[in-house]
Amino acid sequence: MPTLEEVLERASSQGVKFIELEYVDLSGTLRSEILSIDTFKSKKGGSFDASSVGLSTIEWSDAVLVPDPHTAVIKDDVLRVLSEIWEPFGGGRSPKDPRYVAERAERFLGDQGYKGMVGPEMEFMTLTEDLKPVSTWGNAPKLNYHLSSPSDPLYEFKLEVMEELMGLGLQPEVTHHEVGVGQSEVSVRADTPLRAADKVMRVKRGIKEVARDFGLIATFMPKPVPGDNGSGMHFHMSLWQGDTNLFYDPDDEYAELSQTGRYFIGGILDHIGSLAAIVAPTVNSYKRLVPGFEAPIYAIWGRANRSAAIRVPVYRKGGRNSKRIEFRVPDPSCNPYLAFAAAFAAGLDGVKRKIEPGDPVDVNAYANNLRAKRLPRTLHEALDELESDNSYLGGVFDPSVLELYIEMKRREASEIGSWPSEAEYRAYLSV
Repeated sequence: MPTLEEVLERASSQGVKFIELEYVDLSGTLRSEILSIDTFKSKKGGSFDASSVGLSTIEWSDAVLVPDPHTAVIKDDVLRVLSEIWEPFGGGRSPKDPRYVAERAERFLGDQGYKGMVGPEMEFMTLTEDLKPVSTWGNAPKLNYHLSSPSDPLYEFKLEVMEELMGLGLQPEVTHHEVGVGQSEVSVRADTPLRAADKVMRVKRGIKEVARDFGLIATFMPKPVPGDNGSGMHFHMSLWQGDTNLFYDPDDEYAELSQTGRYFIGGILDHIGSLAAIVAPTVNSYKRLVPGFEAPIYAIWGRANRSAAIRVPVYRKGGRNSKRIEFRVPDPSCNPYLAFAAAFAAGLDGVKRKIEPGDPVDVNAYANNLRAKRLPRTLHEALDELESDNSYLGGVFDPSVLELYIEMKRREASEIGSWPSEAEYRAYLSV
């Protein structure tokens, strides 16, 4: 990993004038402050009012930013660096720093002899300035998957997105038009929970900046368009010991999935209600988790089944290094540091307790009357689950983080949930 001095030397040689210290709050919002390069060289860090972003109280509000040189990228004449949040007056690392939660998850995995890898797939909608999705050739919902040019009006936009993300060193792998009108997907190379979450934050910012340059708006809102597919952020997860992928078993005829992989799935499904509060954390998230739009509604798993909460990809046989599970409940409104940490904690609980996931489901969950556990239908329901089921997060989340997170999300669910929607006006204005 480069040192801060090496990063600054490279920045100076490339004509950098400013240092932007980025950090992330509990909601997953990327925030920053900009310093002149001379000021930064003297301070080697930054500071901010933690009470103004919900990370502290007003009577103890000072906080310190310590840049992580591993995350340094140069954009024009600005050096952007994601930063750690530290307590003031010589205090230690803030337990409410989301990046610290992801670091704790990596240590939690390592203490048990594991390394976790996660590859996120991010879906998003591209809107015009009047908040309408960018139209495709037919402008028809659910018929736009893998459209190519000239039917895809976002073709040049996606090429520019890939160019931007590659220039930032974010290792984008695939982009394509998704099912919804104006909907695209970008996936990035798998990494550890902390580094994968760093990529998510940078990818979202990069996509939004490219969209702005095209005169468009990129939104990662889970369900921005009624009657069309919502946007998810699927986690492709695997567990390793050294160079061995613990999810791979060539003798398993169903999906080449090991017993460890099954236990990991069992842990996620067992805790899926409380996990939902972290991986699908907004009021709008639960407008996506409804039948018929390729988003899961039941705590089930299966190979190649996109109506399940967990899919085991089976494109090819013999995928020793690529064997993984796809957790399909999350959406891109989540804080990726918290979400990756929580998902691995749940999976490891399944491995530790040997939780069986039940029989796989190989039918369309929307078209069959399944007797399976239902995902929460609202954010309030998910938060109820999180309040009653959170002990599995103890090795990763400081209690103060969960307490603050639940309080913040309860307030959000109550305030936003009380606003009448456009659909309610249409349905009820005349009663």
